[in-house]
Amino acid sequence: MKRTIDVKHVGPNGHVRSLIDELIDRLAGKLRHFPEDSISVHVLFEENGSHKLYRTALTCHLPGHMAAAHEESRDAGATIRKAFAEVERQIERQHALLRREHLRKHSPKRQIKAILPEGAE
Repeated sequence: MKRTIDVKHVGPNGHVRSLIDELIDRLAGKLRHFPEDSISVHVLFEENGSHKLYRTALTCHLPGHMAAAHEESRDAGATIRKAFAEVERQIERQHALLRREHLRKHSPKRQIKAILPEGAE
């Protein structure tokens, strides 16, 4: 997995880099069925010093799909976590489409039969 982490206008803060690395490792665990050289993750984290706003932009390139998220907040950790959560949600949705789960919806009649005991209709 190719990783690119850009941190702009932030002082020496090891906590931000360690949090990003931890979340990328968690994301890599969810993407382990893809070939490792076909995945790339780009994280851009920046601070606007005059307003104390933090921005996180995250892009994950997968074979045949791209997931992206952008978050902005006054809490650095929250913006990073929200961006990664959004990308994970997009990846899970893509996996569901590949597994064709959207076609497996059961009819209401079938669901009622599963709940009712035998002989009662």
